[in-house]
Amino acid sequence: MATSNVPLPTFSPTGLVTYDEQSILTGVQEDWVSAFALTGKTLSTELTTPQGQLQQSQAYIVAAVQAQLAQLIANVDPMTSSGIYQDALGRIYFLTRQAATYATVSATVTGTVGATLSAGAQAKSSDGTIWASVADAVYGAGGTATVTFQATVAGSVPAAGINDLRIYQQVPNWVAVSNSAPSVPGTDTENRVEFETRRADSVQIGGIGQAANVRAAIANVTGVTDLYVYNNGGDNAITYGTTSYPIPAHSIAIIVSGGADADVAAAINSKLDCGCGMSTTGGLGTLTVINVQDTVNYVAPYPSYPVRFVRPAATQIYITVNVANLSTLPTNYVTQVQQTVAAAFASGFTSNDGTIVIPRARIGGQIVAAEYAAPILALGNITPITIFIGTTSAPSSGDSYTMGIDQQPVCPALNITVNAVSV
Repeated sequence: MATSNVPLPTFSPTGLVTYDEQSILTGVQEDWVSAFALTGKTLSTELTTPQGQLQQSQAYIVAAVQAQLAQLIANVDPMTSSGIYQDALGRIYFLTRQAATYATVSATVTGTVGATLSAGAQAKSSDGTIWASVADAVYGAGGTATVTFQATVAGSVPAAGINDLRIYQQVPNWVAVSNSAPSVPGTDTENRVEFETRRADSVQIGGIGQAANVRAAIANVTGVTDLYVYNNGGDNAITYGTTSYPIPAHSIAIIVSGGADADVAAAINSKLDCGCGMSTTGGLGTLTVINVQDTVNYVAPYPSYPVRFVRPAATQIYITVNVANLSTLPTNYVTQVQQTVAAAFASGFTSNDGTIVIPRARIGGQIVAAEYAAPILALGNITPITIFIGTTSAPSSGDSYTMGIDQQPVCPALNITVNAVSV
């Protein structure tokens, strides 16, 4: 078998070794000279010659194959794996990627007293999102009913502001719709960083009694998008976090967004030690009590245990972004910044080279305004000057905000104000 001057990838104790494109091109050129240069003659390797063009193409193909091999090797490592390869690693731990969820908005519908507004009735918000009612509703004595509408498209983008809904598809006896509060955003499909974090945490699922064990079990419940678990093992009741959430003595506070109530309660019950107390109040959120039956260790009638956890209050967060009013500023800069910051808020952000990682905003977490400069800069033609964060519209100050453990941070694109300022 003929030898080649092209450096080939090798496996070493430290991993796969590949070569840069220039080294590969040099090897290809040497092979061509050896093959085509007759005795006493030379072969030009100028890249502008026909053979030079072919040499470049051959070198590119070899480099591309080496890059694909490096990518394949990277997908074996949980820390760098992505896509279907990461899904495969997750299955080793009996984990599946959490699917995207849908935004919801509570609204008041007006119509004929006693008539029914069937599930699936459609409204529309100013961002173009179509919302469908999730259940039948009967107009009461005042001709109104409270209805939950769900976005027809999953993910973090669909949003409705206050009094933003309008009837989209007219149906008999329905005359008006209004919403006094903005929508609660959905979530995007669990991304690479989130899935790897949950996989790493999942090693705690096998244990019982520790906060980490409870957290890992709940995180694996289908539909769960965020959670916070805090254990008060002391003899006295305490308050915890920025909202001073009360936790009784010898009790664990469990705050969960997403997932079916029964599934969340079953996961909690499977991990708590005997005699462990739970929350007695929702704080800013809503206390949920679910009775879990032990159908494994007993025959009917089965013993039933009340499991208490909290559904956090959706807390609207507002962000102001001031960008440099340069000649290169695109005409749609407002929309670009709003969508980019809202996506980073909901799903986090990772730079192309992986050196900058911004976590998504979470229950009980600190949100730092300046971090959102990175995804804005990644747009390439927009320069952020100042970024402020707060709980009132268009904040003009505020470097960070820390959520309470009973608060779920919410920041759709319509909560982001973008201004072009002179520099």
